[in-house]
Amino acid sequence: MLRKLFRNLNKPAGAPGPAPADPALQVGQDQGQVQGTERNREQDQERDRERDRERDRATAYDPAPEPAALEAAPIPVDPYAASGVAEQGGDLAGAEALLRDHARAHPDDIAAQASLGAFLFRHERLDAAQAVLEPALRRFPDAAALLFNSGRVAQARLQVDQAISLYRLAIAAAPGFAAARHMLGLQLFLKGEYPEAFLHMRTRNELSGASPTAWPRSVPRWSGESLAGKRLLAWLDWGGLGDEIQFARYLPMIAQQYRPGSLIAGCSQQSLRLLADMPGVDQAYSEMSNIEVDYQVSLFDLPTLFGTTVAGVPAAAGYLAAAPQEARAWAARLAPLPGLRVGLCWGSGYWGAQRTRSDKAIPLALLAPLAGLADTHFICLQKGQAREEMPCPGMTMHDYDADLEDMADTAALIANLDLVISVDTSVAHLAGALGKPVLMPLKWASGNFWLLDREDSPWYASMRILRQPAPGDWNSVAGRLLTLVAGWPRPGRR
Repeated sequence: MLRKLFRNLNKPAGAPGPAPADPALQVGQDQGQVQGTERNREQDQERDRERDRERDRATAYDPAPEPAALEAAPIPVDPYAASGVAEQGGDLAGAEALLRDHARAHPDDIAAQASLGAFLFRHERLDAAQAVLEPALRRFPDAAALLFNSGRVAQARLQVDQAISLYRLAIAAAPGFAAARHMLGLQLFLKGEYPEAFLHMRTRNELSGASPTAWPRSVPRWSGESLAGKRLLAWLDWGGLGDEIQFARYLPMIAQQYRPGSLIAGCSQQSLRLLADMPGVDQAYSEMSNIEVDYQVSLFDLPTLFGTTVAGVPAAAGYLAAAPQEARAWAARLAPLPGLRVGLCWGSGYWGAQRTRSDKAIPLALLAPLAGLADTHFICLQKGQAREEMPCPGMTMHDYDADLEDMADTAALIANLDLVISVDTSVAHLAGALGKPVLMPLKWASGNFWLLDREDSPWYASMRILRQPAPGDWNSVAGRLLTLVAGWPRPGRR
């Protein structure tokens, strides 16, 4: 089976973190780095002790050796730690050399091979990573770390079936391997196999580096029992602002079907006003403030509780609404723009940070030809670092950034637009949740909930997905956008 998998895997290669095959595997901060097993750690420690003894013997004759003597007998270096220091310092060649030397000197050390493959994967050297991982996996076909890392190779190439097979083998080799189950869940999302995917994603909080939360983990988890007279806290324990908006659709369903004594939404400050106004939500908090609840549930677990399938995603036509008074205020401000009003968001940020996700972002300069379209006005919806691309030569953009303090403000503005163009970020989710037409430029490797080879989305009926035809090909996407916006019906407003 492995031979068949690798035969189908020959395009680019890569994989995450050091690790051997053992249920005691732990996952590093990037959810892909797997640490060594106890057995390998003991072997490494014994080798280190032997090197220490050799060093001691080399310097024992002189209680205070001269510097030259110390240089002749250096203290042994931990290759993983040294490589990490070099990598963080930008010396990628030095970091790779340390890992390669260690892997070459220890061909039977699974962690050594997996660590080198992980390094190459992190730096998008996929062919080089596979050249390390493939022969190692043939020698150690049950090594969970090698299977997992090879799954990351397939995943990076959008070879979803291959990735799923490799992750399943990794889980069979190490049933407690949370990162493998997590990655398997992400791949199953792309296949539209939601029930199993959400089941595997329940391992998200077992991952090393999982985001800490201020919400009370001691409160019992709600699993569908009666909520009569009970206070339920629904909050998002995994994901970003877009995920928060995506899964908020289930809040009115809880209120309608279970009728809790009180339904409390826990959310980010940016979503606070938006979710507080949803039907059935009694209160919303962005931080813990001495509230008492009987149950809690993650928004991310609600699709499982409501039996969601790819053919039956609820509220796809829209489930959020802008505050009427704020929407009317924006209508008055935009009145001088009578033509087609198009909102633009070209960059995606990291959760809680201002840095741009470069793999998701389409360069603003590629959208400049849109400015040549007659009777069309562009409104900036961009936040964060990607705003540094403004102004875009030849493109006039109306910018109301100072007035967009949260998602409720943005919703009121979007309510007065005719079309939104947004990459895979919270603005795209917000436009879809409002039922506003949205064109979403999407990177070749897709995203968790956008399936494969489809332009529609089961989550948002008003969304059209424009996928890169090849990795990095935003030019083709920009060309399609120009064609679509040029043919978009112009409103009759004057």
